[in-house]
Amino acid sequence: MKIMVISDLHYDKRVFHGIDESKAWKWLLGIVDYHRPDLLLSCGDWGEAVNEEEFYELLGKTAVLSIYGNHENMDVLTNLYNVKADNLPVLMEDGEVYEISGLRIASINGIIAGKRKVKGGVPRRVVEEFLEIAKRLEGKNVDILLIHETPYLPSLFTFMAQDFRSLTVLEVIRIVKPRLVINGHMHSGGCKVYDFEFGTRYIYIDSSQKERHYLVLDTGNMRLEVWKDYALSFSINLLLGT
Repeated sequence: MKIMVISDLHYDKRVFHGIDESKAWKWLLGIVDYHRPDLLLSCGDWGEAVNEEEFYELLGKTAVLSIYGNHENMDVLTNLYNVKADNLPVLMEDGEVYEISGLRIASINGIIAGKRKVKGGVPRRVVEEFLEIAKRLEGKNVDILLIHETPYLPSLFTFMAQDFRSLTVLEVIRIVKPRLVINGHMHSGGCKVYDFEFGTRYIYIDSSQKERHYLVLDTGNMRLEVWKDYALSFSINLLLGT
């Protein structure tokens, strides 16, 4: 099985910091046609221009499972169902383990705020919610954990704050201990890799039009490839130490 992973597509009808984000959807369809994945996973931030008509064109090409980030059209995301996966909702349920081709995939939606609120139509989570979901996943042998919020890893993100958000996500990873955890959100280069001492591999990925990076995983040999556009950047094994 071939699985593609993206984050922070940011499909919007605007030019932002000199980048034309309106080209994001065409780019996504292009790389999906090129790789022909069986499943597309997203760590959120599809962008506010996402619409049902275009999304169902994507769903006609591959199954999609996604979390939400903080830049979304929630009215669209919450109403999308897979046509290639028995009408499975596109938006993943927090703390639910999806068993796909021998892999156990789970997720935690959204970003953390000091209090529960909705901003731009997208719910924010509080620390207690993130930790409660993590404890539901503890001991569940999760292979891939999708999150949007970023753990405190100053060796990768030298500018990031050591605050209740980043420290909570770090604790979430320590609780769940997935084989692989993937997120975006930081917009700090195209891809970064970090190995935790307890056996979790962390990958940050940015699929915006500025960076255009994404992952391709072959579940047959567990090789995880990092691509930019149509060029392979490097590959690693899903297992640590290889």
